[in-house]
Amino acid sequence: MVKYKEVANEIRKRIKNGSYPLEERMPDQTSLAKEFHTSRVTIKKALDLLTVAGLVYTIQGSGTYIKQNALQLAESSIRIGQNVGLTAQVDERMHLENKTIKFDVRFPTEEECEQLLLKKEDPVYEIERLRILNKQPYSLEHSILPLSLVPGVTKDVLQKSMYDYIRNELGIVFGENRQTIRAAQPDELDKEFLQCGENEPVLEVTKVMFTSSGTPLEFSKVRHRFDMVEMSFVNLNTEIY
Repeated sequence: MVKYKEVANEIRKRIKNGSYPLEERMPDQTSLAKEFHTSRVTIKKALDLLTVAGLVYTIQGSGTYIKQNALQLAESSIRIGQNVGLTAQVDERMHLENKTIKFDVRFPTEEECEQLLLKKEDPVYEIERLRILNKQPYSLEHSILPLSLVPGVTKDVLQKSMYDYIRNELGIVFGENRQTIRAAQPDELDKEFLQCGENEPVLEVTKVMFTSSGTPLEFSKVRHRFDMVEMSFVNLNTEIY
């Protein structure tokens, strides 16, 4: 397991057992880096992961704090549609496998050109992956990425974390993402790979991911088994302007 996930898992345990009291400030990043014998960059990545999970929040110039409802959230940390990706969210209790079903380079469709702001002659990766969580089919992921933005993707990369490769190897900073979520009837791929029955629905999340500069980076459609995922929405802004 990569170091930042080890750190995040340990901090999650401390939140659950009360070592870090709710609504109190955590040790600063320098102190945590010394304790875990790692860098501040690794600590920041661990805290970013816990922020996405809704367990902590940071106040500029003050520090990182435990959320009041952190104990309720600590048991279930996977949230679909986040920028960190599934690989980064699974903890030591879970085993994730990635099975590459399709990996091609081709020219984009009209819809893909529109979503990714591409020309029809701009090549893209087409990637289909089955994500298997604790030996159970979890989701079927269909992703389109511009070759010019994300060079060097290999099957080895797809066996691990594509987002880690984009962020760490290519140095791309993720920005916002735009999502559409809907229930759908299972198609033939769902029946084959997600083991869906004829009348068992899937949850489809269509997402366009952007870089920090606003360039479309990924157009994806991820279909989840109905019994393997749930969604919760948290509004972080309590004021309306």
